[in-house]
Amino acid sequence: MRDRKILSPRDLNAWLTSELQKVDGCHDCSLTWKYRLRDPEQHGGCNWSELNLRLGTDTDRETAVKAALKIEARAFEHFNLEDDPPPPPRSAAPDFKIDMQRRSLYTPEFHLDANLINARQKDDAVNQLERWRDDGVIGLVMAGVAHAEAQAGTGVNAVARKRKAASHIFTIHEVGAPKEDDTYAKVENILWGKAADDNQANDVEVVCEAIRWHAILVTNDGDSKEQPKGILGNRVRLREQFAAVIYRPKEAVAFIRSKLAERDDFNAQVSKVTGTAMPDWTGRD
Repeated sequence: MRDRKILSPRDLNAWLTSELQKVDGCHDCSLTWKYRLRDPEQHGGCNWSELNLRLGTDTDRETAVKAALKIEARAFEHFNLEDDPPPPPRSAAPDFKIDMQRRSLYTPEFHLDANLINARQKDDAVNQLERWRDDGVIGLVMAGVAHAEAQAGTGVNAVARKRKAASHIFTIHEVGAPKEDDTYAKVENILWGKAADDNQANDVEVVCEAIRWHAILVTNDGDSKEQPKGILGNRVRLREQFAAVIYRPKEAVAFIRSKLAERDDFNAQVSKVTGTAMPDWTGRD
């Protein structure tokens, strides 16, 4: 087994970002590791996997993604994350303590589809999701294929769409990597039978990416007069077969508000029992 240098999570992120920013046109991009692995031996001895890539303003996406994949391969070869610190030893008779819930909700990440890039910020529900993301209440990212789709195209809104898309973190994985199972084929069959064009193929990829990361997909695709099926029109079947959770923007907002109410009610009860003051962010979300 090769010897890897042990880095802290902060130092690994700093190295990844520094290497990416050396690439022409990527000076204001960032690159961070995503998942700590429970079984490094199944990943060649490396104990972390996947990257988050944030593009800078006017960065060429293809250049940044290619550079990120090369940096990822080097990092896999050379670095492992330091172990998490062990928990403190328990006393024979531990004190009973109730902690309040953090501001960040205990929900899966939300994946925003390309049709909700909201460049002009006219969709109130998407605006709210983005505010919650900025305040650290939820995780809101885009699937890589949805991010590419949002940056593509021409027209009056093209520049605004590209700038807005560049503000989103998105998932990346090696293009053309062998599929581990038949999820893609099953999702494609549910949505279209057979994808007729790139747009339909992209929809399949977006759903598969949400399934892969156990994320909640937020989209406006389908279940309309113009497109009665699509993603939303088939979400019951996708939930039954893959436990996929798919919402319209307003539905996602309603779901998050219910979780906020649960969080704040719990913290209020803890405050009443312990006398601890409520967090200063209470009521802001």
